[in-house]
Amino acid sequence: MDIVFPHPPHQCFTYEIPERLRPELKLGHRVLVRLGGRCLTGFAVTFNENPQITELREVEDLLDPYPLLTDELLKLTRWVADYYIAPWGEVIRSALPPGIHRREKLIVRYRNSDGASVSSIRQTDAELLSIIRNANSVTLRSIERKLKSTNIRYALGRLERLGLIETEQVLAEAAVSHKAEKWVSLTSGVDSLEIASMRKRAPKQAAVLQALHECGGEARRSDLDVDFSVLNRLLKSNRVEIWEEEVLREPYEDVTADENSRKPLTAEQSKALFKISEHLKKKTFGTFLLHGVTASGKTRVYIETIRIVLERDETALVLIPEISLTPQAVQRYKGVFGDRVAVLHSRMSQGERYDSWRRIRAGKAAIALGPRSTIFAPLENLGIIIVDEEHESSYKQMDPSPRYHARDVAVVRGKINRCTVLLGSATPSLESYYNADNGKYTLCEMKHRIDRVPLPSVTLIDRADKAHGRKVEILSGFLKEKIRDRLNRGEQTILLQNRRGFASFLRCSSCGNIETCPHCDISLTYHQKGHRARCHYCGFQRPASEVCPNCGGVTLNYRGVGTQRVEEELVQCFPGIRPIRMDQDTTIRKGAHDRIVRTFEKREADVLLGTQMVAKGHDFPGVSLVGVISADTGLYFPDFRAGERTFQLLTQAAGRAGRRESPGEVVVQTLTPEHPLLRLAAAQDYVSYYRWEVEQRKELNYPPWGRLVLVRFKGMRQENTARAAERFADFFDRGAFYEILGPVPAPISKARDRYRYHIIFRTTKKADPTGARLRQIIRASMAQFREKCRFPEVRISVDIDPVDTM
Repeated sequence: MDIVFPHPPHQCFTYEIPERLRPELKLGHRVLVRLGGRCLTGFAVTFNENPQITELREVEDLLDPYPLLTDELLKLTRWVADYYIAPWGEVIRSALPPGIHRREKLIVRYRNSDGASVSSIRQTDAELLSIIRNANSVTLRSIERKLKSTNIRYALGRLERLGLIETEQVLAEAAVSHKAEKWVSLTSGVDSLEIASMRKRAPKQAAVLQALHECGGEARRSDLDVDFSVLNRLLKSNRVEIWEEEVLREPYEDVTADENSRKPLTAEQSKALFKISEHLKKKTFGTFLLHGVTASGKTRVYIETIRIVLERDETALVLIPEISLTPQAVQRYKGVFGDRVAVLHSRMSQGERYDSWRRIRAGKAAIALGPRSTIFAPLENLGIIIVDEEHESSYKQMDPSPRYHARDVAVVRGKINRCTVLLGSATPSLESYYNADNGKYTLCEMKHRIDRVPLPSVTLIDRADKAHGRKVEILSGFLKEKIRDRLNRGEQTILLQNRRGFASFLRCSSCGNIETCPHCDISLTYHQKGHRARCHYCGFQRPASEVCPNCGGVTLNYRGVGTQRVEEELVQCFPGIRPIRMDQDTTIRKGAHDRIVRTFEKREADVLLGTQMVAKGHDFPGVSLVGVISADTGLYFPDFRAGERTFQLLTQAAGRAGRRESPGEVVVQTLTPEHPLLRLAAAQDYVSYYRWEVEQRKELNYPPWGRLVLVRFKGMRQENTARAAERFADFFDRGAFYEILGPVPAPISKARDRYRYHIIFRTTKKADPTGARLRQIIRASMAQFREKCRFPEVRISVDIDPVDTM
């Protein structure tokens, strides 16, 4: 049997199945095996009838009563591993809830030795030995943290050979497991007379018995305010019984019914639902693109298709792009389907995710809901896969490997299960609309909002007036007037500024110096809270300078506007206003998204201000105004998708306004009001934008006309990293069916103390329709490079179909 591991080593290893395990061991089982001197957990992935090695080690044990991976998920993870050039074990790790894997750990113990041995060690090993001696017994990871180094195994080997220490590999317990709760109940012979007779000689025991009697004979241990010693005496005297009961951790228990799910469907909703439901009857694979303007009711179509699927005893998988959308998504789906919905996302605790995953695996939940990793939810008998806001880049896993795109994996999973895949968006990705335009996907359109509510009016405000020597205010006079009008009418406003912090950087007015991160090739962002300068890439921070570190100048000017600065401006301009901010700084704690969304839903805040989080999928009935502080942020990034992202962000932000009775209005502040992309976004004309953008890309064979593969090189030394990239490029034929762009420094050439170089491979769909030829060549070249070249400090990663080339 072939075994892969969810951690290094990433090769596939063959083991013998012992006779005692043959009746139980199935593909997808988690097993315990030995590799070298280590004890590891792995996954049984294939039966190997003809192993090339004759003397095989045996599988030692099974770790679970049933396979964690179904046959279908094994096929899916194998496809992901092949397509995205990732180790199969890494993909399996992504498909399972975090915290369940057991890894080996190295225990290091100090041994008493004579002074001669200690005196003979190197000076560099003395500190290491001192840490071990002081702790007596310590894990390798603890030593690495204290020394801030991961290169100490060789030094440990020297100390062990001298007899100064001893080491042992042990298997650590999983970080997450079932949660159990203790219960206490009265035995049959205990009555009120016996309780009364005990009050004088054992008052504490009598109090417990009385409490149990009043609770109907049983209660949770946590509800009984008494030491366990008292319960233990009652247990020994056979007056109570104590047992454990498993508790499922559920963070969304208080969700109420969704009233909107009972409203009649619009004509466009009915038409789209009919087209999709007709295909559902066929029980065959097919992909639909639901292109509906904002507030056209796409979620209602999703819900009705799920109803059809559940009536046929099938299951449904629903992907949403952002954790910030989870509160409203849970409200909508659990409000209709109740406990049949299981939620999975990274802001839940490991225990909560584990319990949700187990409910799905056991068939107790028929609907899995969550962001990209939910695509691997262990649902069986799938009837439909829904990808809401399918254009979102957050569906792409960037780091670590596997660098998959959940939308594309959804299509493949639909094909494996022969089920329907439904992609939905008001601003579809160019690739998806291109597929619909060319008949690969079936297009369903909803061009009007529910109840024929008009789309919001959009006004572009020219902010290029700084050329006239005037100080430019953060909020234009026009936008201030609109905000004041909403405050007077008791309506709400959303403000989008896609930069967090207070100012993008501090600039010396004397010498022009800008403080940059010592670990990354970017400027430090100024945060007013704590007067700190922070790097948004590596997390480095320090107190903001009072004087210029370059020339000693005392005049440092704020440049660039972040969400904190906009918040300060709102408070200064509108005394008594109640703003609430949603960005990465305010949502770092668990449950912060939910609290912010609920506060704004209850109209306990007048303005919701934030980064792109506020523009995605939210439905706030009280919002009649959306203001975009700077539409140019991100428009001129050196990335071919920069324009597409800007169009999508502006259109989605505009869609938050006027979704009910009050007419919506959008104010967009920009330095380039004549830009065709901004004009099309203001008109909310996606089809015209698609025709314009797709022609721009055709000239350069960018997606959807061609395929891209990005190979990244990261290393501590710039020359070594550049050399590794150059040597890798030498393994390719520059006159073949693909183009090679690079190697060149990445747009952000240094991040987290590592220099970054890129090579981009580009090919046309005509030359390589599926990209299989290019992937095969890259895979083979990677193997040759690792065999013939030695760059141990340089990390190489392959990104198939990248969405971010920064």
